[in-house]
Amino acid sequence: MKNNFVLVIPARLNSTRLPKKLLINIQGKTIIERTYNCALKALGEKERIIIATDSNEIKYKCESFGARVIMTSENCLTGTDRVAEVAEIVEADQYINLQGDEPIFPAEELKFFIKEVSNNLLDVHTAITKIKNETDFRNLSIPKMVFTNSKKLLYSSRAAIPGSKFDVFKNAYKHVCIYAFNKKHLELFHRQKQKSTFELQEDLEINRFLELDINVQCVELTKSGKAVDNVNDLEIVKEYIKNRS
Repeated sequence: MKNNFVLVIPARLNSTRLPKKLLINIQGKTIIERTYNCALKALGEKERIIIATDSNEIKYKCESFGARVIMTSENCLTGTDRVAEVAEIVEADQYINLQGDEPIFPAEELKFFIKEVSNNLLDVHTAITKIKNETDFRNLSIPKMVFTNSKKLLYSSRAAIPGSKFDVFKNAYKHVCIYAFNKKHLELFHRQKQKSTFELQEDLEINRFLELDINVQCVELTKSGKAVDNVNDLEIVKEYIKNRS
């Protein structure tokens, strides 16, 4: 049976580190439109893509380029909570979550991720990729992932993990913030009315699933995009788009 999935892009207006970042224009297109286009290129079906937001400003912008938009609560603790609200309205076997601040996410990698996760609807899935340099390893803005031989997630942290007694960078993986859930996963996650202990301490929502004893399987990608979290990220993305165009 073919997996019936939808791809949800959580889109919050009031980002703290870079205000209204999803509406920042880069060479004629906003960050949220570029993210939407990455998803559209991977799926080829606009009917499967939903932008979930609590902002009328984002809603009107997204509708202007033909996106389907569902309004969600202003009280969502995380992007995953926003996807959970969409799941209350839209029935699907699986919900793919692509963050709204991924304007250069490789379409081929997104397509690969969706193909891989469609074979297992019982686990939560997320993506990882190998860290190539010590700067990223030490960067507190980049979540690190440790996992078993079968790629079951053990823990995610902004700290430089896995560490060593000599504090040297050897081998590490970073989180690529795309996810896949079924409806039950989202119901359990959204039922919590506050962030869990390690989710709150690390500011990483993937840890909430671990603390709820829900299996999280990692899918390794060869490439990832560049999430726009701060001004430095924005300049990197601008330069990339400029060079590509």
